[in-house]
Amino acid sequence: MHRHTLVLSFLAITAWSLLCFGKDDNQGWKQVKGLKGAMYAEMNNGRACVKLLTSSGPQGCEAPDQATVVAPLVHRNDFGIPYRGKRVVVVPATEADEFLSQLLADPEMRSRVAGVLVDPTSGRPPRQSTAEKFPSAAYALYNNRSYVWNPAGTGFTRQYFGMPIYMLTASLAAEATRRAAYNAYNEFKGGRHVARMVLPMLANGNSYQCIAEDTCLPVGGYSVWTAVPPLPDPTYTTVPARSITLLVAQMDSNAMFHDLVKGAATSVSGLTAALVALTLLVRSGAPGNYTRQLAFVALQGEGFDYMGSKRLLYEMSLNSSYVQGLQMENIDQVIEVGPIGAAWDATSNASTFYLHSQRNPPGQYGSADALIAAAQQAASGTQARVSEASTANPGLPPSSLASFLRVKSSISGLVLTDFDSAFKGPYYQSDYDDGLNTFQHMVEAITDAALMLARMLHFLAKAPGAPDLELNRTAAAAVAEALASCTLSDSPGLRCPEAAALINPEFRVYEDGTTSAAIFAYPGVMSFVSVYPKRTPNKPQVPSFIFNYLGNLTAVPLTNSTNTSSGEGVECNGDCEGSFACIGWRYTTSDKSGFGRCRNTTTNFVPAYSLRLAYNSRWFVDNSSRALQWEQTYLWPNDSVWTESNWPEDTPKLMVYQQESESTQVITLVVGLLLTAGTAAVSWIGLKLFERHLKVQ
Repeated sequence: MHRHTLVLSFLAITAWSLLCFGKDDNQGWKQVKGLKGAMYAEMNNGRACVKLLTSSGPQGCEAPDQATVVAPLVHRNDFGIPYRGKRVVVVPATEADEFLSQLLADPEMRSRVAGVLVDPTSGRPPRQSTAEKFPSAAYALYNNRSYVWNPAGTGFTRQYFGMPIYMLTASLAAEATRRAAYNAYNEFKGGRHVARMVLPMLANGNSYQCIAEDTCLPVGGYSVWTAVPPLPDPTYTTVPARSITLLVAQMDSNAMFHDLVKGAATSVSGLTAALVALTLLVRSGAPGNYTRQLAFVALQGEGFDYMGSKRLLYEMSLNSSYVQGLQMENIDQVIEVGPIGAAWDATSNASTFYLHSQRNPPGQYGSADALIAAAQQAASGTQARVSEASTANPGLPPSSLASFLRVKSSISGLVLTDFDSAFKGPYYQSDYDDGLNTFQHMVEAITDAALMLARMLHFLAKAPGAPDLELNRTAAAAVAEALASCTLSDSPGLRCPEAAALINPEFRVYEDGTTSAAIFAYPGVMSFVSVYPKRTPNKPQVPSFIFNYLGNLTAVPLTNSTNTSSGEGVECNGDCEGSFACIGWRYTTSDKSGFGRCRNTTTNFVPAYSLRLAYNSRWFVDNSSRALQWEQTYLWPNDSVWTESNWPEDTPKLMVYQQESESTQVITLVVGLLLTAGTAAVSWIGLKLFERHLKVQ
């Protein structure tokens, strides 16, 4: 009898353990981990709108009071079903702009929403832009700030939502939609499917406050500039300075979900066209005979109120080590390559470009006539069609050229774009500006733009009587496709041969196990400032690639150079001396395969961050008068001081799961307690019976 009782006790405990911790229901789970996978769906790789701050206050998204947000899921179509509390709304991407605009405009509606999940599987909106109708209008050189350059603009990147908002993955979108439909079918009665959103942001107030409290970091990075050919003496003590034609492009973009931003047509198409044009020029051998100096700068931070061009111009006013040789008094021509990704038309098999200049007020700014004539001559005989922008435009479109004209109005300046009076590309500063399904069209536009730019720069810089630059479109298209595969594609991205030979590409690992080394255009944040203009370690990936590519492209042997420990071609582990830069350094290691080579090139990094901030072991607000006086001299708008909030580890997170009704939770708790007590009682009885059995024996 005692033995039977003991065996029954053991079997009861074993059966309960199996019931709780193991089951095969033909739905794929046999243990706790599998059961969790069937009950919960998670997203831990970002894809959240986060909190940025400016001098005027917060922008973006966060969980209120840094608390974890848990609320039932509802699809936007079922939002009208009555419910007493807040809910997390699943919104199709095609309807997200309309819904978020209503949310900002309607306080009562806002009071019923705990968070928003954007479903990208519903398709893309035909046009979408999180920038303003006139991006950074305060920086324009004219008074018509209400002009609409960006018809699709919502201005969301300048708004504070104060709640969690996520862009879902395809798999999680399907889960969230299914669970929201279950809630709606049951009218939110009984057990509900909920979203648990972890998005605490640590910064409060504005940028000045969070910098002082050390709860944020400056948005920014590094611009890169180079001289073509390299300057024999950047100090100009042994050689006279020459007039400079400066080619400009932007490398960054902005959008609501920063870690998804690629900026393909917004900025990276123009950047790629500039890199291709320089490649064609240098490989032609022509720049060695030019009477003008060519220079190029890829600007970082322009999507954040032109902080990159502003910082560059300020460093030039100081003649700092970052810009030695690039002197403002020598720059008299600036050509900017703006958005050009939508220029190619398959029907006509040609690209159409527009030339923008600042003509008003008449006589206040340098004439662009010579640049326009050079562009039109360069386009003749190619597939590029070039027209002056409409005279009805108020002036320059949003561009970095305006920064240069603000500081030196006599500059002859031109902006090359794919639009006339309003943006043509549908996704200016948008998470959808990723080049999807438009890669080959952009390659065609980049090829046409690069051919025209190379011939234009040659025409402006060559000696009188020198022949025009002859270029082959097939060869140019090969260069364009190779570089575009690095800058505009997910695969290979920066694992392309041109990048992999010069840097150690970073890549992202996605939930399905796939990886991508694609360029992402959000500048990121700066934890410190590197004071070494040619040092490549600890630089962000995109500026690092551009620095190494340009350094490798433009390098020439130093005249009368001797191959010493710091000379031309010597192996380097991140640093070289003098005018040399360590090109091709990939990682710090004793393995010399990761070393670079010292090359003679005038290629430098330039920090890009707010003039109101400074770094000395930590970030602080710079109240010195020097930068303020410089800003006042050139009538700069108040500095926005862009920063990004810090957040705790393992943020952001999103989980959807079923939460039982309150009555079920109480019953489950009571039953669990009873079962626990019963199991304990059976175990105690079994133990006593076993002890009695031992005594009998």
